[in-house]
Amino acid sequence: MIGGVRLGQVRIIEAVIASILVFMAFTAVFFMLFSSEKFFKQEAVDLNRLAYNVLSRLVEPKVIEDSIEDSWVNETKIINALQNLLPQNIYFNLTVSKWVSEPGGIGRWVTISSSISNAPEDLFKASTEVASASIVYTSKNGKIYRLCLSLTRAELKSIFLVQKDYML
Repeated sequence: MIGGVRLGQVRIIEAVIASILVFMAFTAVFFMLFSSEKFFKQEAVDLNRLAYNVLSRLVEPKVIEDSIEDSWVNETKIINALQNLLPQNIYFNLTVSKWVSEPGGIGRWVTISSSISNAPEDLFKASTEVASASIVYTSKNGKIYRLCLSLTRAELKSIFLVQKDYML
């Protein structure tokens, strides 16, 4: 009888170890099948939605209309507005273009400001996730502007580099 009890205990321990191994194998297969690409795609969608929301908030209180006069842009006012609307870990780059009508009914977009940004140089080129949104805005005096906002999320390394630059 004593040998049978020990044999039963060994079989139970063996079954527990086998079930743990099977669980670990299924877990590993699950993580291999469902890679993190889905999460990156969701992050790009979230950034894109955030970009459209920020652009509409800029246009609603007429921040853009008060900041743009003909071919001159008050970049400081727009940067302050964007920094108030966006979380701290989001970098932005806003390009403002104006529609210029030419003789013959043909027109073209002329960039009047492309340096409205809080990002270090070349950050958007090195970033893995960048979302962009653009809107066309018509001011009360009939001028047409195109606003293109690009957003990227700051990586941990980028945050420390920017904080270090501000401390100097």
